[in-house]
Amino acid sequence: MSNSDSIHLSLLENSHAFLREAVKKALAATSDIRHWQFAILNLVQSLELSLKAALRAIHPILVYDEIDSPKNTVSLMRALQRLENPRIGGLTFSDKDKKRIQHAIKVRNDITHSDFTLTGEYAAAKFFEVFAFVSEFQRRHLGTKVSDVIPGAEFDQLVQIHRLLEELVLRAKARITEENIDTALIWACSNCGEDTFVVENGADTCYTCSHSEVVIECPYCGQLNYEENLKSFAEDLDTDYDEGRFVVLNDYGYSEYRACPDCLPNIREEIQDQRTEDEFSRLREEYYFRSA
Repeated sequence: MSNSDSIHLSLLENSHAFLREAVKKALAATSDIRHWQFAILNLVQSLELSLKAALRAIHPILVYDEIDSPKNTVSLMRALQRLENPRIGGLTFSDKDKKRIQHAIKVRNDITHSDFTLTGEYAAAKFFEVFAFVSEFQRRHLGTKVSDVIPGAEFDQLVQIHRLLEELVLRAKARITEENIDTALIWACSNCGEDTFVVENGADTCYTCSHSEVVIECPYCGQLNYEENLKSFAEDLDTDYDEGRFVVLNDYGYSEYRACPDCLPNIREEIQDQRTEDEFSRLREEYYFRSA
């Protein structure tokens, strides 16, 4: 095989190649929804390569997961963490951006590893979230304009799709007004970020992107939360494993081991206070037993 039959792309060039392919698939998805899965796969790959390109610019070894044994490259989230590390990249990413990226990774993993379901609205919302992040990241940290990477005609078509998505937001808000939904039951959607997620009569659905998510009450304060926001505090209890089974030795009076972010700190503090009191009581009894 001659040299003309080979190809070499830098991390950034490779990112641009995936980005161009992602846009082509997004445009194709306007007539065939099945193309959205490939649009998202290519876009998330472009994002991962963008982060790695930024790490390589700091030092080539940072691209590898294990610096002492440079074999496999870092995952997307590990790359993000290194770039945030003040001793490495010192970059700042908003919680909103990080959550959106985590959602995009989950969509990618579902597509590549299991059965999955995608609506056009959901896929478009996820695509434009990540596309906007890649565009801004490459402009600020890699000196590249996405509008220079994507052919002009395709970029213009992409803008038109985004405008259609904005129209979906307007229609969703009009529907909320029409249905006279209490503002307390309208949340920011964890998927598209729009204030159109409706928690009413078991709907638990975003009127913009059709994203559905389980909403439950915190067992300790009764406030509604996205189920994923309830965190476990089982590790704060006294536990053990018996023949491979997780066993709670002392639950400190708690029957449910998940709580909302507002309740969690107080619960952990109460458990620690009880543990300290129990230990003090044990020592006191031991002292009196030895003194008797």
